[in-house]
Amino acid sequence: MIQKCEHCRTPFAWGQIFKSLWFAFQPVTCRNCGTEHKVANASRLMAVMLLLVPVIVVFIFMENSSIVMPLLLIIAADSLLLPFILKYEKLEKQLDTNNGNR
Repeated sequence: MIQKCEHCRTPFAWGQIFKSLWFAFQPVTCRNCGTEHKVANASRLMAVMLLLVPVIVVFIFMENSSIVMPLLLIIAADSLLLPFILKYEKLEKQLDTNNGNR
């Protein structure tokens, strides 16, 4: 099940989460209320492990083409299922303690 906005309970779109995943875990903005959510740290770690481990195995067994295709299918399946697995948390806005002086 796709996660919902913590503020208004509107479900995120699968495409929003998929795009966030492939663009370095960018925050997802609720389509209804505009609340921004970031990927929870535990979910980031899980996503990296699910995607990175098969990639490493592919590179190790590159000569054996019979194992490469199944691993590439696993990577594709992982990336398609991750939007249902990732957990998001409301992004807390940081206070500008520099008063705009940069």
